[in-house]
Amino acid sequence: MVSPADAREAVDPTPPEPASARPRRAPGPADWAFVLGLVTILAVLAFPFAPVTQIQARYTWDADTGPAAAIPLMPYQPISLTATIGCDAVRAAAPGTTLFSTVPADPDPQAVPLQGLDLVAAPGPGLLVRSAGVDLGTTPVGSGPCTFSVGSGPARTQVLRDGTPVLAVDGDVRPAVAGAFTDVPPGPGAPTLDLVADTRFETSIGPLKAALGTIAVLGLLGTLVALRRCDQLVLPRVRLFARPRRPRAVDPVVALLLALWWWIGPVTVDDGYIAGMVRSPDGFIGNAYRWLNAPEAPFSWYDELLREWASVSTSMLWLRLPSTLLGLVAWLLLSRAVLPRLGRFAARRSTPWIAAAAFAAWWLPFELGLRPEPWVAVGTLVALVAVERAVARRAVLPLAVALVAAGLTTTVTPGGVIAYTPVLAAAVPLVRLLRTRRDLHRFPLAVGLLAAAVAPALLTVYDQSLAAMLESVRIRRQIGGGVPWYEEFQRYQLLLTPGDFQGSLAKRLPVLLTLAAAAGVVWTTLGRGRSGIAAGPTRRLLAGFVLSVLALTTTPTKWTQQFGVLAGVGAAVLVVALVGWTGAALRVRTRGRTLTAVLAGTAVLTVVGALVLSGTDTWPFVSGWYVSRWDGLRILGRTPVVLWTGVGVLVVVVVAGWAVWRATGDRATVPAAPPRWVPAPATAALVLVGIVLAVQMLGFGRTALRAGWTVASDAAATVRGQSCGLERDLLVETDPAAGVLPAVGPFRPTLPTVAADVGGRELPGIAVAGVGSSAWLQLDPAQRDGGLPVVVTTTGSLRPGDSLLAEFAAAPDGPSLAALPVPLAGGTTPTDARLMAPPGASVVRLSVHAPIADGAVSTAVASIPRVPRLTPMSAVLPAGTSAILDWPVAFAYGCLTPARIADGSAGLPQWRVGPPAADDSGAVTYSPVHGGPFATPRLLVTEQRMAMYVVGNPTRDPRQLYHWQPRQPMTTVTPVVSQRAVSGLHSDGRIRLIG
Repeated sequence: MVSPADAREAVDPTPPEPASARPRRAPGPADWAFVLGLVTILAVLAFPFAPVTQIQARYTWDADTGPAAAIPLMPYQPISLTATIGCDAVRAAAPGTTLFSTVPADPDPQAVPLQGLDLVAAPGPGLLVRSAGVDLGTTPVGSGPCTFSVGSGPARTQVLRDGTPVLAVDGDVRPAVAGAFTDVPPGPGAPTLDLVADTRFETSIGPLKAALGTIAVLGLLGTLVALRRCDQLVLPRVRLFARPRRPRAVDPVVALLLALWWWIGPVTVDDGYIAGMVRSPDGFIGNAYRWLNAPEAPFSWYDELLREWASVSTSMLWLRLPSTLLGLVAWLLLSRAVLPRLGRFAARRSTPWIAAAAFAAWWLPFELGLRPEPWVAVGTLVALVAVERAVARRAVLPLAVALVAAGLTTTVTPGGVIAYTPVLAAAVPLVRLLRTRRDLHRFPLAVGLLAAAVAPALLTVYDQSLAAMLESVRIRRQIGGGVPWYEEFQRYQLLLTPGDFQGSLAKRLPVLLTLAAAAGVVWTTLGRGRSGIAAGPTRRLLAGFVLSVLALTTTPTKWTQQFGVLAGVGAAVLVVALVGWTGAALRVRTRGRTLTAVLAGTAVLTVVGALVLSGTDTWPFVSGWYVSRWDGLRILGRTPVVLWTGVGVLVVVVVAGWAVWRATGDRATVPAAPPRWVPAPATAALVLVGIVLAVQMLGFGRTALRAGWTVASDAAATVRGQSCGLERDLLVETDPAAGVLPAVGPFRPTLPTVAADVGGRELPGIAVAGVGSSAWLQLDPAQRDGGLPVVVTTTGSLRPGDSLLAEFAAAPDGPSLAALPVPLAGGTTPTDARLMAPPGASVVRLSVHAPIADGAVSTAVASIPRVPRLTPMSAVLPAGTSAILDWPVAFAYGCLTPARIADGSAGLPQWRVGPPAADDSGAVTYSPVHGGPFATPRLLVTEQRMAMYVVGNPTRDPRQLYHWQPRQPMTTVTPVVSQRAVSGLHSDGRIRLIG
């Protein structure tokens, strides 16, 4: 019997076609997604290890160029150092003489000292060597000609005599270098110095690294195109973006609100910090205020973007424009993409206006300025929209776009990690989606999505080496300034701190109201009757919001300004809650039995409103000069918080009592709904939002109409072509001695005259000790007219019961018109007291009541009263002048150039612009413990303070100007700068930190 196979073979004896001859299948989009995704991943992995171009700065000095030279290194220690001195110079010096040092022997007492390299003549004769506070020992000089050389590096510091090691210490004891100083005269055997500065952060992208980055970007784009083609083959009608909707009446209102806020709104606490960094005149962008000027890597691409923006204009108006444009983008995403996805309620006429109120409540207090929060808010919304698009359309490309957006957002700032929360919140439907896409199973899908996830890592080290980035992270972690995750409560503590701008009512409102609203959304989405609210997307939105709040714990700092990263998803959650808690929605949700829901919502809003309205209308720095007196407002003799709380409690008690009365009567019936006069919780919440928005807008609107400098007047001046910021409205007291008031009358002082420090200079003054007074002094005409204050500079503090008064009179022998207390700030820092003379006064004197008891004497000192002789700041510091701009003030000086930090040196600036005398936050820039970049030049100068005054507001202390005077004549050493290619793993050892 013949089998079927045998029969077929007998009929058709032709052998089968070999596999090699069969036609090959053309590569499909899934194949391209796999190949291009793999190329992207490999290029991204190789990118951090690729070489970068690093500058190398070598400084050389010898005594022939002068006995002192300024070489203020930044970081403080060099990569390597070699100092030499001849034995004849050591023998000729008296024991104990410092022959050579890298820090001055007589630094400014107000500066924080640093430990350098000291070569000291020792008995014997011998040479004592000390580096970074560590004694290497003493070696005899002996007889005959010889040369000592000291070599110091990260691993070892040793002393050689004619090339033979005589002293050595293992480990990193490299000295701090502020300069080169010697008393040895020029000639043979005089000291010399040769060092290589630490420039590990001063790098630029190398050719190979640029090529890898280009390949990675092109590979990513190709991968996305391939994924799109895969989606089109399965789902031909899928669009990545929805069709744009027509403009609505609310859109120009929101745009106008954002534009007005851009013009008159407040600065943030870190606008000056960021402006001072990105406006660095050349070189890389480092943290110019602390952490040894290390770059912000892996979060530094945002700074580079701002630098390019600031290269067009440094005016406040221009620098704040990106955040305003991002506000428009965020509004369009919220109103056009997010809300329609959350349910049919988005089509109601009232919803856009509710959304506008919620959006404004979040955006206005947090998002204007240079901080990264608006970028994170928009990036999170993009990720949310893309994820929901992927879930709704079962498409893979939107998911890849979401991963790219989340990665880009995370590389802006640590708080950007919340951009991944929409992906996590939608994990179940996304996994379901990926399992159903059989056309992309296994490697193509995994590789394509992984490429999208890892590609943003290019921005973390795009012009830095991997080793330098890791070192910058180590520096920030070891120096400190961060707060661990488990102390997240500090953020909420600051939010509720009375009188602190971090806890203003404008910042309390969106955070507290949205946290309460989140609980309301949970109740709204349970069961049926959701009044047009889509359960799935809303629950994912809420889960993402909760995860975002938890993700904030990972940020290294705990400032309330960082709540701004929640603005996008927070506004969406608030809108859903407001829509779900209207009267109509509650009736649908509860089938008419709204009493319990209304009572619960009213009780919660009473508490939230009380916490919000108890805050103050307070803003940082220049925005806080003319704030509204919200805490002093009275309505019917009561504060708004009392009225809000009283009305809320009254409504809850009355309605609850009414319900109990109805339920316990003869005809016991439990009311289904509260009386009609009781507003729905959403209505009360919108009233609260309206109150706070009105306080913000009206407060800054009133400020905009004031005479003198305001943020609004600065914007107007910028439009007129005057973009120098606050500088044009400041006056400087360049010479305090020129304004000392002359003595008048026959009355002699009863207190002796002593020297008073007024900030690097001395004026006649009195000790605030004993009982007595100074001579009577004639007031200047400008003081008698009320145009200028009487200025008294003080140091120290008063003991309990002591007093220092400024007595005013019409004449020396006339009656006293007023005796104003002169405040003393305490401490050793001179502080100005500015007092306005009362009408009719023509003379003034200081009166002291500080009895000496048990031998204890007050150490406080007050200068003789003076009138400030003022010069426009623009005449003292013309446009383009280089100065250190302390971080609290750097945002308002667009015409000054931030001091240069380059070639491994901080240079020797002549000027420093600091915050008011009462604010010492700028001191970190000069503190070695905090890694202050200008700690080394601070050792070389005496800081002469020059008080500043605002035109039209003479009693306000707006800023302090400091003139840096070198303590001794010094030459400047110009480095020899070259370039070299270093691999991504190249390291010059660790930077040695102080403290």
